[in-house]
Amino acid sequence: MKIFNKFFGIALSLVGFGADVITVTTGTAGNAGNVAADLQTYFAAKLLEVAELNTILDQFGEKIQVPSNSSKTIQFVREEKFTTQTTPTPLIEGIAPDAVGLTLDQFTATLEQYGFLARLSDLAELTAKHPVVQKTMYLLSLQAAETYDQLIYNALNAVSSTYFPNGKVSDAGLNANDTISYNDLVALDAQLNDAGARPLEGGDYVLVTSSQAYASILKDPDYKAAHQLSSPDKIFRGEVDQLAGFRVVRSNAPAFAATLSANPGTANKVYSAFAIAKHAYQISDFQNLQVYVVAPGGQADPLQQNRKMGWKFAFKTLVTNPNWIVRVRSAGASSITN
Repeated sequence: MKIFNKFFGIALSLVGFGADVITVTTGTAGNAGNVAADLQTYFAAKLLEVAELNTILDQFGEKIQVPSNSSKTIQFVREEKFTTQTTPTPLIEGIAPDAVGLTLDQFTATLEQYGFLARLSDLAELTAKHPVVQKTMYLLSLQAAETYDQLIYNALNAVSSTYFPNGKVSDAGLNANDTISYNDLVALDAQLNDAGARPLEGGDYVLVTSSQAYASILKDPDYKAAHQLSSPDKIFRGEVDQLAGFRVVRSNAPAFAATLSANPGTANKVYSAFAIAKHAYQISDFQNLQVYVVAPGGQADPLQQNRKMGWKFAFKTLVTNPNWIVRVRSAGASSITN
Protein backbone atom coordinates (compact mmCIF):
# COMPACT_ATOMS: atom_id res chain seq x y z
CA MET A 1 0.00 0.00 0.00
CA LYS A 2 2.81 2.40 0.80
CA ILE A 3 4.45 1.61 -2.56
CA PHE A 4 1.12 2.22 -4.36
CA ASN A 5 0.65 5.49 -2.59
CA LYS A 6 4.18 6.52 -3.50
CA PHE A 7 3.79 5.79 -7.22
CA PHE A 8 0.27 7.25 -7.25
CA GLY A 9 1.66 10.42 -5.79
CA ILE A 10 4.36 10.49 -8.48
CA ALA A 11 1.74 9.96 -11.21
CA LEU A 12 -0.41 12.77 -9.89
CA SER A 13 2.60 15.06 -9.89
CA LEU A 14 3.39 14.19 -13.48
CA VAL A 15 -0.09 15.17 -14.69
CA GLY A 16 -0.10 18.37 -12.70
CA PHE A 17 -2.02 17.49 -9.57
CA GLY A 18 0.84 17.33 -7.12
CA ALA A 19 2.49 19.96 -4.98
CA ASP A 20 2.99 23.41 -6.50
CA VAL A 21 6.32 24.02 -8.21
CA ILE A 22 7.87 26.87 -10.23
CA THR A 23 7.04 26.26 -13.87
CA VAL A 24 9.26 27.02 -16.84
CA THR A 25 7.49 30.39 -17.11
CA THR A 26 9.89 32.62 -15.23
CA GLY A 27 8.57 33.89 -11.96
CA THR A 28 5.20 32.18 -12.28
CA ALA A 29 3.96 29.81 -9.61
CA GLY A 30 1.99 26.88 -10.93
CA ASN A 31 1.69 23.13 -11.31
CA ALA A 32 4.18 20.78 -12.93
CA GLY A 33 3.17 20.10 -16.51
CA ASN A 34 2.10 23.75 -17.15
CA VAL A 35 2.72 24.52 -20.85
CA ALA A 36 2.35 28.31 -20.58
CA ALA A 37 5.91 28.85 -21.75
CA ASP A 38 5.16 27.10 -25.03
CA LEU A 39 1.99 29.04 -25.80
CA GLN A 40 1.97 31.95 -28.25
CA THR A 41 -0.49 34.82 -28.27
CA TYR A 42 -2.61 34.68 -31.43
CA PHE A 43 -2.78 37.92 -33.42
CA ALA A 44 -5.76 38.54 -35.64
CA ALA A 45 -4.68 39.09 -39.23
CA LYS A 46 -6.61 42.37 -39.45
CA LEU A 47 -5.85 45.46 -37.42
CA LEU A 48 -8.77 46.91 -35.48
CA GLU A 49 -10.50 49.86 -37.09
CA VAL A 50 -10.30 53.41 -35.80
CA ALA A 51 -12.93 56.13 -35.99
CA GLU A 52 -13.16 57.96 -39.29
CA LEU A 53 -14.67 61.27 -38.27
CA ASN A 54 -16.78 63.52 -40.44
CA THR A 55 -14.57 66.55 -41.23
CA ILE A 56 -16.68 68.80 -43.46
CA LEU A 57 -16.04 72.48 -42.70
CA ASP A 58 -13.78 72.87 -45.74
CA GLN A 59 -16.77 72.12 -48.01
CA PHE A 60 -18.52 75.40 -47.23
CA GLY A 61 -15.64 77.85 -47.51
CA GLU A 62 -14.50 79.46 -50.74
CA LYS A 63 -11.25 77.76 -51.79
CA ILE A 64 -8.44 79.96 -53.07
CA GLN A 65 -5.27 78.27 -54.31
CA VAL A 66 -2.21 80.44 -53.71
CA PRO A 67 0.48 79.85 -56.37
CA SER A 68 4.05 79.06 -55.39
CA ASN A 69 6.67 81.80 -55.16
CA SER A 70 4.07 84.46 -54.45
CA SER A 71 4.62 85.35 -50.77
CA LYS A 72 3.06 83.94 -47.61
CA THR A 73 0.56 86.79 -47.41
CA ILE A 74 -2.73 86.82 -49.28
CA GLN A 75 -4.97 89.87 -49.59
CA PHE A 76 -8.66 89.94 -50.42
CA VAL A 77 -10.40 93.12 -51.60
CA ARG A 78 -14.12 93.79 -51.55
CA GLU A 79 -15.83 96.80 -53.09
CA GLU A 80 -18.64 97.70 -50.75
CA LYS A 81 -22.18 98.41 -51.85
CA PHE A 82 -23.49 101.93 -52.18
CA THR A 83 -25.95 103.04 -49.53
CA THR A 84 -29.57 103.01 -50.62
CA GLN A 85 -31.38 106.10 -49.41
CA THR A 86 -34.59 105.62 -47.51
CA THR A 87 -35.91 108.74 -49.19
CA PRO A 88 -34.20 109.05 -52.56
CA THR A 89 -33.54 112.65 -53.65
CA PRO A 90 -34.77 113.56 -57.14
CA LEU A 91 -32.34 115.07 -59.62
CA ILE A 92 -32.37 118.79 -60.22
CA GLU A 93 -32.86 119.50 -63.88
CA GLY A 94 -29.59 120.26 -65.62
CA ILE A 95 -27.43 119.83 -62.49
CA ALA A 96 -25.31 116.71 -61.95
CA PRO A 97 -25.48 115.17 -58.47
CA ASP A 98 -22.40 115.04 -56.24
CA ALA A 99 -20.19 112.07 -57.00
CA VAL A 100 -19.57 109.56 -54.23
CA GLY A 101 -16.25 107.77 -53.82
CA LEU A 102 -15.79 104.04 -53.83
CA THR A 103 -15.25 102.08 -50.63
CA LEU A 104 -12.77 99.20 -50.83
CA ASP A 105 -12.20 96.87 -47.88
CA GLN A 106 -9.01 94.84 -47.59
CA PHE A 107 -8.58 91.56 -45.76
CA THR A 108 -5.10 90.17 -45.24
CA ALA A 109 -4.07 86.73 -44.05
CA THR A 110 -0.63 85.25 -43.43
CA LEU A 111 -0.44 81.61 -44.40
CA GLU A 112 0.87 79.15 -41.81
CA GLN A 113 2.41 75.71 -42.16
CA TYR A 114 1.52 72.69 -40.05
CA GLY A 115 2.94 69.19 -39.90
CA PHE A 116 3.45 66.00 -37.91
CA LEU A 117 6.12 63.32 -37.89
CA ALA A 118 5.97 59.70 -36.68
CA ARG A 119 8.81 57.21 -36.26
CA LEU A 120 8.79 53.44 -36.81
CA SER A 121 11.81 51.35 -35.88
CA ASP A 122 13.20 48.79 -38.26
CA LEU A 123 12.81 46.10 -35.59
CA ALA A 124 9.11 46.86 -35.21
CA GLU A 125 8.69 46.76 -38.96
CA LEU A 126 10.50 43.43 -39.25
CA THR A 127 8.76 41.67 -36.37
CA ALA A 128 5.21 43.02 -36.55
CA LYS A 129 2.62 40.67 -38.02
CA HIS A 130 0.57 43.52 -39.53
CA PRO A 131 1.28 46.01 -42.36
CA VAL A 132 2.19 48.76 -39.94
CA VAL A 133 3.64 51.12 -42.55
CA GLN A 134 0.44 51.19 -44.60
CA LYS A 135 -1.73 51.47 -41.50
CA THR A 136 0.40 54.29 -40.11
CA MET A 137 0.05 56.21 -43.36
CA TYR A 138 -3.70 55.80 -43.13
CA LEU A 139 -3.75 57.05 -39.53
CA LEU A 140 -1.58 60.02 -40.48
CA SER A 141 -4.04 60.99 -43.19
CA LEU A 142 -6.89 60.90 -40.67
CA GLN A 143 -4.93 63.10 -38.28
CA ALA A 144 -4.11 65.59 -41.06
CA ALA A 145 -7.79 65.89 -42.02
CA GLU A 146 -8.83 66.41 -38.40
CA THR A 147 -6.11 69.02 -37.89
CA TYR A 148 -7.22 70.88 -41.02
CA ASP A 149 -10.82 70.81 -39.80
CA GLN A 150 -9.79 71.99 -36.32
CA LEU A 151 -8.01 75.04 -37.75
CA ILE A 152 -11.06 76.02 -39.79
CA TYR A 153 -13.27 75.52 -36.74
CA ASN A 154 -11.04 77.76 -34.63
CA ALA A 155 -11.42 80.59 -37.15
CA LEU A 156 -15.21 80.21 -37.38
CA ASN A 157 -15.62 79.89 -33.63
CA ALA A 158 -14.05 83.32 -33.20
CA VAL A 159 -16.66 85.22 -35.24
CA SER A 160 -18.35 88.15 -33.54
CA SER A 161 -21.97 87.19 -34.24
CA THR A 162 -23.26 84.63 -31.72
CA TYR A 163 -26.79 83.33 -31.30
CA PHE A 164 -28.22 81.66 -28.19
CA PRO A 165 -31.57 79.78 -28.11
CA ASN A 166 -34.52 81.01 -26.04
CA GLY A 167 -33.20 84.54 -25.77
CA LYS A 168 -30.18 83.62 -23.66
CA VAL A 169 -27.19 85.94 -23.90
CA SER A 170 -24.21 83.80 -22.82
CA ASP A 171 -23.03 80.27 -22.11
CA ALA A 172 -23.54 80.92 -18.43
CA GLY A 173 -27.30 81.22 -18.96
CA LEU A 174 -27.83 78.06 -21.00
CA ASN A 175 -29.62 75.12 -19.42
CA ALA A 176 -30.40 71.65 -20.74
CA ASN A 177 -33.56 72.88 -22.52
CA ASP A 178 -31.73 75.49 -24.57
CA THR A 179 -31.25 73.32 -27.63
CA ILE A 180 -31.49 74.30 -31.29
CA SER A 181 -35.07 74.10 -32.52
CA TYR A 182 -37.13 74.93 -35.58
CA ASN A 183 -37.84 78.39 -34.16
CA ASP A 184 -34.12 79.10 -33.83
CA LEU A 185 -33.50 78.11 -37.44
CA VAL A 186 -36.28 80.45 -38.54
CA ALA A 187 -34.64 83.28 -36.61
CA LEU A 188 -31.19 82.48 -38.02
CA ASP A 189 -32.57 82.32 -41.57
CA ALA A 190 -34.10 85.77 -41.12
CA GLN A 191 -30.85 87.16 -39.65
CA LEU A 192 -28.75 85.95 -42.58
CA ASN A 193 -31.34 87.06 -45.10
CA ASP A 194 -31.50 90.54 -43.55
CA ALA A 195 -27.72 90.76 -43.96
CA GLY A 196 -28.03 89.99 -47.66
CA ALA A 197 -26.24 86.67 -47.26
CA ARG A 198 -26.34 84.50 -50.35
CA PRO A 199 -27.61 80.94 -50.06
CA LEU A 200 -25.50 78.01 -51.15
CA GLU A 201 -26.25 75.89 -54.18
CA GLY A 202 -29.77 74.57 -53.84
CA GLY A 203 -31.15 77.76 -52.32
CA ASP A 204 -30.53 77.02 -48.63
CA TYR A 205 -28.06 78.15 -46.02
CA VAL A 206 -26.21 75.42 -44.14
CA LEU A 207 -26.07 74.68 -40.44
CA VAL A 208 -23.04 72.60 -39.41
CA THR A 209 -23.48 71.23 -35.93
CA SER A 210 -22.28 68.59 -33.50
CA SER A 211 -23.89 65.17 -33.18
CA GLN A 212 -25.61 66.01 -29.90
CA ALA A 213 -27.06 69.31 -31.12
CA TYR A 214 -28.19 67.51 -34.29
CA ALA A 215 -29.90 64.89 -32.13
CA SER A 216 -31.79 67.62 -30.26
CA ILE A 217 -33.19 68.89 -33.58
CA LEU A 218 -34.40 65.38 -34.41
CA LYS A 219 -36.38 65.46 -31.14
CA ASP A 220 -37.93 68.86 -31.87
CA PRO A 221 -41.75 68.54 -32.22
CA ASP A 222 -41.82 70.96 -35.16
CA TYR A 223 -39.24 68.89 -37.03
CA LYS A 224 -41.24 65.71 -36.50
CA ALA A 225 -44.49 67.42 -37.50
CA ALA A 226 -42.88 68.68 -40.71
CA HIS A 227 -41.63 65.24 -41.72
CA GLN A 228 -44.10 62.69 -40.40
CA LEU A 229 -46.50 63.13 -43.31
CA SER A 230 -44.35 64.29 -46.22
CA SER A 231 -41.17 62.27 -45.60
CA PRO A 232 -41.45 59.93 -42.60
CA ASP A 233 -38.49 57.93 -43.93
CA LYS A 234 -36.21 60.79 -42.83
CA ILE A 235 -37.46 60.35 -39.26
CA PHE A 236 -36.74 56.63 -39.46
CA ARG A 237 -33.22 57.27 -40.77
CA GLY A 238 -32.53 60.12 -38.33
CA GLU A 239 -31.98 62.73 -41.06
CA VAL A 240 -32.82 66.36 -40.45
CA ASP A 241 -31.96 67.18 -44.07
CA GLN A 242 -33.67 70.53 -44.79
CA LEU A 243 -35.51 72.60 -42.24
CA ALA A 244 -36.52 76.28 -42.06
CA GLY A 245 -34.24 77.41 -44.89
CA PHE A 246 -31.22 75.36 -43.78
CA ARG A 247 -29.50 72.21 -44.90
CA VAL A 248 -28.54 70.71 -41.56
CA VAL A 249 -25.25 68.80 -41.52
CA ARG A 250 -23.60 67.13 -38.55
CA SER A 251 -19.96 66.62 -37.75
CA ASN A 252 -18.42 64.36 -35.14
CA ALA A 253 -14.93 65.76 -35.68
CA PRO A 254 -12.87 66.51 -32.55
CA ALA A 255 -13.34 70.25 -33.09
CA PHE A 256 -17.05 69.94 -32.29
CA ALA A 257 -16.50 68.49 -28.82
CA ALA A 258 -18.52 70.05 -26.04
CA THR A 259 -17.34 72.88 -23.86
CA LEU A 260 -17.74 71.69 -20.27
CA SER A 261 -19.41 73.95 -17.76
CA ALA A 262 -19.68 73.63 -14.00
CA ASN A 263 -21.84 76.71 -13.37
CA PRO A 264 -24.71 75.81 -11.02
CA GLY A 265 -28.08 75.62 -12.77
CA THR A 266 -26.62 75.57 -16.28
CA ALA A 267 -26.09 72.97 -18.98
CA ASN A 268 -23.00 70.89 -18.24
CA LYS A 269 -22.15 70.65 -21.96
CA VAL A 270 -22.36 73.47 -24.50
CA TYR A 271 -21.78 73.06 -28.23
CA SER A 272 -20.93 75.35 -31.13
CA ALA A 273 -22.75 75.20 -34.44
CA PHE A 274 -22.39 77.47 -37.46
CA ALA A 275 -25.10 78.97 -39.65
CA ILE A 276 -23.21 79.60 -42.90
CA ALA A 277 -23.99 81.45 -46.12
CA LYS A 278 -22.06 81.34 -49.37
CA HIS A 279 -18.74 83.26 -49.45
CA ALA A 280 -18.74 83.70 -45.66
CA TYR A 281 -15.13 82.57 -45.30
CA GLN A 282 -12.10 81.89 -47.44
CA ILE A 283 -9.76 78.91 -47.29
CA SER A 284 -6.41 79.82 -48.81
CA ASP A 285 -4.39 76.74 -49.70
CA PHE A 286 -0.72 77.56 -50.24
CA GLN A 287 0.67 74.06 -49.88
CA ASN A 288 -1.67 71.14 -50.42
CA LEU A 289 -1.45 68.22 -48.06
CA GLN A 290 1.74 66.26 -48.71
CA VAL A 291 2.64 62.94 -47.12
CA TYR A 292 6.25 61.89 -46.70
CA VAL A 293 7.92 58.54 -46.09
CA VAL A 294 11.64 58.78 -45.31
CA ALA A 295 13.62 55.55 -45.62
CA PRO A 296 16.05 54.55 -42.84
CA GLY A 297 19.55 56.00 -43.04
CA GLY A 298 21.32 59.33 -43.13
CA GLN A 299 23.60 61.12 -40.67
CA ALA A 300 21.02 60.97 -37.89
CA ASP A 301 20.35 57.26 -38.46
CA PRO A 302 23.68 55.62 -39.42
CA LEU A 303 22.52 52.11 -38.54
CA GLN A 304 19.26 52.49 -40.50
CA GLN A 305 17.11 51.84 -37.46
CA ASN A 306 14.19 54.17 -38.08
CA ARG A 307 11.68 54.96 -40.79
CA LYS A 308 9.93 58.35 -40.52
CA MET A 309 6.51 59.19 -41.89
CA GLY A 310 4.61 62.43 -41.70
CA TRP A 311 2.51 65.12 -43.36
CA LYS A 312 2.48 68.89 -43.80
CA PHE A 313 0.33 71.57 -45.39
CA ALA A 314 0.14 75.38 -45.41
CA PHE A 315 -3.10 77.34 -45.47
CA LYS A 316 -5.21 79.96 -43.71
CA THR A 317 -8.90 80.39 -43.00
CA LEU A 318 -10.22 83.95 -43.02
CA VAL A 319 -13.79 85.12 -42.37
CA THR A 320 -14.34 87.85 -44.97
CA ASN A 321 -18.09 88.35 -44.50
CA PRO A 322 -18.70 88.20 -40.75
CA ASN A 323 -22.39 89.05 -41.19
CA TRP A 324 -22.86 85.92 -43.30
CA ILE A 325 -21.90 83.44 -40.60
CA VAL A 326 -23.40 83.05 -37.14
CA ARG A 327 -21.96 80.97 -34.33
CA VAL A 328 -24.73 79.18 -32.43
CA ARG A 329 -24.09 78.17 -28.83
CA SER A 330 -26.55 75.68 -27.40
CA ALA A 331 -27.08 72.64 -25.26
CA GLY A 332 -27.34 69.20 -26.86
CA ALA A 333 -29.24 65.98 -26.36
CA SER A 334 -26.69 64.85 -23.77
CA SER A 335 -26.57 68.13 -21.82
CA ILE A 336 -27.98 68.08 -18.32
CA THR A 337 -28.51 70.92 -15.89
CA ASN A 338 -25.98 70.95 -13.07
